[in-house]
Amino acid sequence: MGHQTLVYGAIEVFHSRPSKPDADTLNDAALLALPEQDEWPFLVRSMFSMTSSVEVNVAYTFRVIHFGASFKAIELEWEAWLVKFERLLESLDGIAAVVHLETELVGNHRYTWQRKTDSIDSWPPVWDFGGGTRSF
Repeated sequence: MGHQTLVYGAIEVFHSRPSKPDADTLNDAALLALPEQDEWPFLVRSMFSMTSSVEVNVAYTFRVIHFGASFKAIELEWEAWLVKFERLLESLDGIAAVVHLETELVGNHRYTWQRKTDSIDSWPPVWDFGGGTRSF
């Protein structure tokens, strides 16, 4: 029997706006481009969902992409998973991201990314990694 690891978090992405009228389409496409199946460590489409509603405003300033999964000891391949996640960030018109890693083996960790201000209206986005152990 292995050790369970929980990975979950959120990415704040822009709505379409005058300087980037296709932001919604771009962000939707980035999620749809994620694979249904993947090599280990997995980063697959079914882990992700984005707020959207015409009935109620559930996206006041930003739309939120939320994600989560339960893995068997993913911390052993954590750096490779982070590389895949950062590749996804590079395809999103977002502003901030947070990932929580809860493990039985190495404890709990929090990772953050903030988009550089000077890349907000340019493409591709440039993200600053806010820290945390990348390999265990």
